[in-house]
Amino acid sequence: MSEEPHPLDDPEKSWRVVKALLITAPFLFVGSYILAWLQGAQTQHSLLIAAVALGMCLGAAGVIHFMGSKSWIALVMLKVVLMLVARK
Repeated sequence: MSEEPHPLDDPEKSWRVVKALLITAPFLFVGSYILAWLQGAQTQHSLLIAAVALGMCLGAAGVIHFMGSKSWIALVMLKVVLMLVARK
């Protein structure tokens, strides 16, 4: 029996996911900024929250583009790094 390849290993499907994330990124930035501002956050904090949301979206697009179905490894590596930083 042959297994079907993961959808993110198909270049066409992977590109559609990356394209969707790239299109969504500016809306995520603006939406995050507006939500933080509406909740009473200072402008600096609203911008920080929006920038982190934008960075996460663009980071996910980049990792999916370069690693495909193995992109979950990047999340595990990030978690380990954050755990090591949090200990200090």
